[in-house]
Amino acid sequence: MPIFKRRKVRATDADRIGEFWSWWTSTGATLVADAIAHQAPAETSGAISEHVRQIDDRLDWELGPGLHAEHVLVVTAAGDPAVRGIARRWLRAAPPSDRLWEYADLRRPGAAFTIQFEGLPPVPIEAGLVTIDPDDSAAAVHVGVHHPAFPALPVEVQQRVTFLMLDLMLGEEMVETWVGGIETLASRPADAQPISALLPAVASFASEHTLEDGSPAWRMLEGTVNGHRLIATAEYPLRSIRRPQLDTHVAISIGYPVIRQDGLPEDKMLDSLRDLEDHLTDRLGDSGRLLAHETSAGTRTLHYYVDGTTPAASQLQAALGGWQHGRVNLEVSPDAGWDDLSHLRG
Repeated sequence: MPIFKRRKVRATDADRIGEFWSWWTSTGATLVADAIAHQAPAETSGAISEHVRQIDDRLDWELGPGLHAEHVLVVTAAGDPAVRGIARRWLRAAPPSDRLWEYADLRRPGAAFTIQFEGLPPVPIEAGLVTIDPDDSAAAVHVGVHHPAFPALPVEVQQRVTFLMLDLMLGEEMVETWVGGIETLASRPADAQPISALLPAVASFASEHTLEDGSPAWRMLEGTVNGHRLIATAEYPLRSIRRPQLDTHVAISIGYPVIRQDGLPEDKMLDSLRDLEDHLTDRLGDSGRLLAHETSAGTRTLHYYVDGTTPAASQLQAALGGWQHGRVNLEVSPDAGWDDLSHLRG
């Protein structure tokens, strides 16, 4: 039952996150709040940037009004799956929110009505137009964005404005979870809608593809592999933004005796496979989650994603010792974007 050596997480990640919070709680929070109160937040932007870069230079940050506190500090991966886990661990290590400060690792819908880049004309968001194309098979809404200011802007700025507008209208989590293809439209599309129509459209789509308690739904897929029938079940939408700390794929292939002509397990064996799945899931607790499984030709593959900074992969390996119906193989690989499951996304 081979297992790849668990990815060696940078030993300094936790230390650097701790150093950030040590600076923040001792002096940073007060300095930044005072600068905001004096309408001079830029005076402390260099210090924040320095301490955030010391965690990882791919992280981004911003300040804004809080939902429950006066201010919010957001440290975000800015759409980079490779560092979403670091941003989430930064958030988990944060001190409790208080009257002055709260914390987030994803950009929230913003109150800004204008996007301004130095040396370029302002872009008022409310003048934006969108195309909205729901796609049930992909569990995503494809969006095109146009703004009357686009013809006067360089192409790369148009693209930056497109993503900023979406983040400001929907928030980073909704964009990453429910928005599929994003297109910057230099010309006004014939089927354009006001950008204000985007949030209710995406929110309605999300509610249709989510269980009543807000948890992700699952879907069943069927196909053939090498001429054999394959049945797969997967959470959808399969977006790593939901649990960015689960950055390591543990694929467990479990052999079973083939009795049925189509290669799928007969009822009693299926019950045994489900019992093993439940046992493995219970052993993980909050350190991982089963996201999909595939069954074909005498093999059932369970796709777990775990926090690579924990011993979760080893716990799964240890829990497999009792299976006596066939060969078991476990493979571990880093996969912050859940790309190994791209074939199950619809």
